[in-house]
Amino acid sequence: MSVRTIALVAGALVLAATVVVSAASAARGGGGGGPSTPTNLRITGGTDTSVSLAWDASRGSSNFWYCVQRSASGCVRVDPPRTTMTWPNLPPNTTSTFSVYAVDTHGHRSGNSNSVSYTTPPDTTPPSPAPQLTVTSVRPTRFAVTWTPSTDNVSQVFYTLFVNGAPQFNGAIGARSWVLLDRTPETTYLVKVRAADASGNFVESDTVSVTTPVVTDHEAPTAPTNFMLSPESSPPEIWTDWTQSTDNVDPQSSILYDVYFNGTFVEHAALGGGSTITYCLDPGPTVVTLKAVDSSGNVSGPSNEIVFDC
Repeated sequence: MSVRTIALVAGALVLAATVVVSAASAARGGGGGGPSTPTNLRITGGTDTSVSLAWDASRGSSNFWYCVQRSASGCVRVDPPRTTMTWPNLPPNTTSTFSVYAVDTHGHRSGNSNSVSYTTPPDTTPPSPAPQLTVTSVRPTRFAVTWTPSTDNVSQVFYTLFVNGAPQFNGAIGARSWVLLDRTPETTYLVKVRAADASGNFVESDTVSVTTPVVTDHEAPTAPTNFMLSPESSPPEIWTDWTQSTDNVDPQSSILYDVYFNGTFVEHAALGGGSTITYCLDPGPTVVTLKAVDSSGNVSGPSNEIVFDC
């Protein structure tokens, strides 16, 4: 074999060895290829809604951070020298899998650490304390109630108000009061409120009995005036304003306004206000009017008409 051939073979062997060493170094991380893979990820503690994690530090790159992943979606950044974190707000009765990797400022990323899993227990604790229901106003055709708030150890609290066993609204967040409209005079209603969490655990108030009084006021409010479209109006939204009505008994804050399309009742629009947003029902020109209703059920004449092209 010639000296030239021997030199070429030797050079090839050195090149191959260099490639193998470089590949091994890249696989390990560290050196010039970025941080090494974090190791020994472990669970150090947990609660019903959180888990605490720790891992052994990466080596190599001097400027990197850790990405802690939950179930391979997104990550939480942890800056060295910290090698611990607590993951909060875990949903109940759920298994989550965690891993961690390191990434430097040049985008070099290590491999993923080992994975660990943590299962939160089911949520069986209802909100507390039980809401306390109070009747704040009773009139012949409506009454108002308020209640104290409840809190939950895991989720938001959802309120449902029942009248004679039928829900008036279901699962409202943050609700603390309600006006019950369209009641019948001289009638007794049984009212309670339920506070529930996202897992369906709930607590209820005591049931309160409310009896509406007899009607003694038979005079209707004045009709709303200056009923007009607001500039924000655009199908299907009908934005309107008006001058509020007056009543011989009720203050303006207690006068209810009803919206009519083409002479047919559509909805209760506002209680004690002078503006509302109503939504179109059918395409085409629609005649919109407004009537005022007092707490005894007396209804005013109609406002001036608005024609809106739905």
